[in-house]
Amino acid sequence: MFTFVGAAALVVLTACGGGDGGGGSDADKSGQGDVASINTPAAGGGSTQSSADPDAGRPRIRLDTTQEEINRMMDAWLACLKENGAEKKYKTSPNAPEVKACRGKEPLDPPELDPAKNPDYSDDVRIMVKCMNEHGIKSVVVDGGWGLEEGASLSAPNYEEAEATCQVKAFGEDD
Repeated sequence: MFTFVGAAALVVLTACGGGDGGGGSDADKSGQGDVASINTPAAGGGSTQSSADPDAGRPRIRLDTTQEEINRMMDAWLACLKENGAEKKYKTSPNAPEVKACRGKEPLDPPELDPAKNPDYSDDVRIMVKCMNEHGIKSVVVDGGWGLEEGASLSAPNYEEAEATCQVKAFGEDD
């Protein structure tokens, strides 16, 4: 049996479990808030953000983003959800007001990990699996991506380092 590893699910899984154990984040202690995203001015002096783009202004996870940076982005989003009452409900719909209020803080996955945006996605997945196996993390190609042969591999001491290294190698600019 294998475990499917999806980018968004993995980010949530590692972000929720990678904190300081006390409910606070490193960002809270250091005085630094969210990871900033850069908005490039348009030719006319305005922002490139468009009200037609629902993802405009949201933080973007990059292939080389560290787990600490991902945790800070996720902490900001989860704090917003909590402040808006999402934790008080057993199940919160993606269209609920508290979720909509925090949409601008929800981190976006790297576009390279989106099969709809990456024409080389299938080839990149095979490179990812090969690299993970070379690092001793038994991985397989599954429908829609890659997965682990055993879920226990998530706890391997070199898992996060192997995943980060292989993700950049597989999905980075030049394969």
